[in-house]
Amino acid sequence: MQSWDESTTAERTLLRAALWEQRLAGTAQRYGTELRWAGAAGVPALRSLTVAEQRALVPELAAAALGLAERGLLTVRVRKGVGAGPSDPLLDGAELRAVLADPGNWLWQASPYREFDLRTPEGVADLWYPVAFPVAEVDGLPSWDGLPRDRQEVLVCAAESSGLLTGPFGIWEGLPGGLDGADREAWVEGQLAPLVPFVREGWIEVRHFAAESEDAFTVVPLEGLRAAFADPVLRHDGGSDWGVGFTCVFTHAGLAVWRAGWGAAWGSRLAFD
Repeated sequence: MQSWDESTTAERTLLRAALWEQRLAGTAQRYGTELRWAGAAGVPALRSLTVAEQRALVPELAAAALGLAERGLLTVRVRKGVGAGPSDPLLDGAELRAVLADPGNWLWQASPYREFDLRTPEGVADLWYPVAFPVAEVDGLPSWDGLPRDRQEVLVCAAESSGLLTGPFGIWEGLPGGLDGADREAWVEGQLAPLVPFVREGWIEVRHFAAESEDAFTVVPLEGLRAAFADPVLRHDGGSDWGVGFTCVFTHAGLAVWRAGWGAAWGSRLAFD
């Protein structure tokens, strides 16, 4: 059987999505992120893929998905409920090929007509999950209880599906009014303090979403955090749109560290002391 190291980036993207039972919609964008993190040539360094760029990747993704399905490593099901269910219809044959060949099924949609999930057949998760989502060696890192609460909050935020830092649904308070120049920079630096070490280590990526109705985002590098978070418009603190503003997400390295102990510690209590 082909090993994880021998798998292509497209195959790894699909397997990770299937192990987490993610929707097929949005997979093209996730593939763009995987390519960017892998340092692939021609992939934008500080932004998500455009619709046209995503559509161009669909033939490659479809071929990879069909190959994994033929090897018994991946299935595609029609979602019938709010979440993935064991009785959701399984696609195969001509219907599967047609669904995978349609670029519209691979792109994020606010209100899709039909929803498809990527899954792994029974037994596959036990084999692939440990290599798809490894656990890092973390000698020297503090325990969960040894982390300040503000750092804990950032880590939990990155672990959640939304990862919202700012905006009306973010974990951080809004930028105070009446601050200018040095005072604003000092306030922003203080707010960023628990986040910066994780970005510097390459464990967390910070993104900015400008619109609720699309999945386009820009990546905020370490050196750009202070200026970006000092901009009231970008923060969207006073808005009401879900998902607009700054978010954070684990990189593969960061998720491996989270899985090494911090994640289990949080999962055992699901509350801050």
